Amino acid sequence: MLLLIEALAIVLLIGLQVRAFLGARAQIGRLEKLFPGPGALFLTKVSDPATHREVDTVASTAPSPEFAEVLANTNVYLLKNKGTADFNILQDLTERRVGALDGEIQSTTSLPLYIGLMGTFGGAILGLVSLVLGDGKFDDVAIAGFLRGITVAMVGSLCGLGLTLWGNALYREARRQAERLRNDYYSFLQVELLPILHSDMAGSLSTLKTVLDSFNVKFVNDIQSIGPAFEQLRPLIDQIISSTEVQRRFLERLQGIGFTEMANASVAVFDRMDRSAHMFEDFLVYQEKLNATLAAGGDVVRKVESLLSRLTGLETGLNQVPAMLQQHNDTVDRQFRFFNQSQERMDRMGADTEQYFDKASRQLTGMMTTRLAHFNADAENAQAEWQRRFDTLKADNIYQRIVEYLNPFSQLPAQQQALNQLQERQAQQTAQAIQALQQRLDADTALQQQLLFQVTRTNAVLEQLTQRSWLQKALGLNKK
Repeated sequence: MLLLIEALAIVLLIGLQVRAFLGARAQIGRLEKLFPGPGALFLTKVSDPATHREVDTVASTAPSPEFAEVLANTNVYLLKNKGTADFNILQDLTERRVGALDGEIQSTTSLPLYIGLMGTFGGAILGLVSLVLGDGKFDDVAIAGFLRGITVAMVGSLCGLGLTLWGNALYREARRQAERLRNDYYSFLQVELLPILHSDMAGSLSTLKTVLDSFNVKFVNDIQSIGPAFEQLRPLIDQIISSTEVQRRFLERLQGIGFTEMANASVAVFDRMDRSAHMFEDFLVYQEKLNATLAAGGDVVRKVESLLSRLTGLETGLNQVPAMLQQHNDTVDRQFRFFNQSQERMDRMGADTEQYFDKASRQLTGMMTTRLAHFNADAENAQAEWQRRFDTLKADNIYQRIVEYLNPFSQLPAQQQALNQLQERQAQQTAQAIQALQQRLDADTALQQQLLFQVTRTNAVLEQLTQRSWLQKALGLNKK
């Protein structure tokens, strides 16, 4: 039963490790094929739905899913910014996607090693279980079961370590290739895309300037051409005003006179009308001329309306120019503030560094002064000690010391007797030590006999252990 459990444990452990390795290898393949090869990148023009302008965008032949997402974000950024771009933002869009995929790979590459470590603990637990199921007897069967559990642990750890090393080697190679292709992609952006965007922006500004100059010239010419037309209409307008004034006076006089006077006046009017028939003919001719003049005035009015509509379009364009200038000014202000903040940080760092060096110099000066004072004090103490030693030697009488050193020879007989007593005591202690040593030798002899018995039993156990186990038989290994 334990053999079946151990075999299932090995198969399950290796299967989990292989599955984790295959998943990590698939992610490594995604990283390796993230960026397209040389010659796969090209520029294409896309129409902006908002402005109906054609904007240069980046495209690739058969891109990977991750790189297709990077291209989509890059092209959306180019369309939103109307053909202008910042390389740092384009680089950030790419680096975020690469960083996410790189994090996923790093989290899965070492999974086989961790699974092998888990298998190590599992094998040790299986070995201990086999010992427990053997009724606590440490016989040959129990030891063989324990060794099988350890074998399971070692096989799992070895397989996990090998797969982890293989995965790390594949990851290093894929990362190297991805770095090379990513640098090629950045070079393509800097060499092919950014110069075109900058030239498009300069061309747009130049075209805007040309259109404004031509509009100004045409506007001045149209204003100057309207003046003579108004001067031609001025006599006709004066005649219309005078005729209206005559009609107003006629109505006032008509209200002030009676019917008789009105009849007489009517007769006089008819007589006057007969006399002034040719005047009406002249008036009809004048009326036709006036109608022609009014028609010409209508044409002038339509031209003025067309000119006003063009002025309205110009006003709309000019209203957008301050917003663009304000946006440019805001960008310049943000850059200026950033440079000011950087300058302030550098100034603070310089001041902090100068303060640190000043503080360190003061501390070093104080330390050197303290050590110099200690050295001077030690030198003075040493000089005083040497002087005291010389004074002591000078004060001592050497001949008196020799006499004192020879005095102990007068007590030599008493010392010889004490030495004899000491030798007798040492002889007794030596006899006691020899007796204790003999007892220790007897005990060592008994211990050696026990060790010989244990060595014999160990040789028998080793002979059984050197026999081929079920795993060696299954793997076709010979007896060591």
